[in-house]
Amino acid sequence: MKPLHHTAIPRRNLASEVAQALRAEIISGNLNPGASLSEPALAKHFGLSRVPVREALIELEREGLLQFESTGRTRVRTMNEGDLDEIIEARVILESAAARRVAEIWSAEDTQWMEANIAAQTDAVTLSDLSRLDVELHLYVMRRAGNARLLRMWQIVRWQFEMCLAMAHRLQETLSFKPHKITVDSHRRLLAALASGKPELAATTMASHIQSSREWTYGDSGFGTETASAYSSIK
Repeated sequence: MKPLHHTAIPRRNLASEVAQALRAEIISGNLNPGASLSEPALAKHFGLSRVPVREALIELEREGLLQFESTGRTRVRTMNEGDLDEIIEARVILESAAARRVAEIWSAEDTQWMEANIAAQTDAVTLSDLSRLDVELHLYVMRRAGNARLLRMWQIVRWQFEMCLAMAHRLQETLSFKPHKITVDSHRRLLAALASGKPELAATTMASHIQSSREWTYGDSGFGTETASAYSSIK
């Protein structure tokens, strides 16, 4: 018998697929802060064994989106003001440094990319889309800075940042503000600073942009008060 010639079939990473699905539910708010997650129930929900589910939960815990309790329960992390302060402080340090570097090498192509992203934010159909585009813009700046270590440090808080950002957008809408306009106007100011060729202006504008998120996430309407999630029965 002649040897078979075939194209290798890529192996699915089930744990990554489960983590991606749960991450999206957490960031969108469908999985509420404080919601309890049961490994057996999740395995049944996804039609998988418990092994990839357990690996996915561990991955999300490392990203700061879940917390393992001493009782053995797993819950969606509830962010408090101290958590938000730490995330904002880390972002200010990392993204201001990136903005400073990027302002020195900013090009017409960079402006074109950012303008397209901001236009997409204006037309975003859902708040989840708005949050995703917002994070993509900041990721672009971090990558454009060309500092791999700076990017890796930023990626440690990336998903926690996206979770907080999405919650801030939902809070803005609840309070009858216009999250699309707030986000777009702020990003237009940031674009002008990055394209100015002035590193210090870019750094300070980035810092102010990030710090402004505090007002949308503090107070009685802030973290942990959103409505019950679609997954609240997974206990």
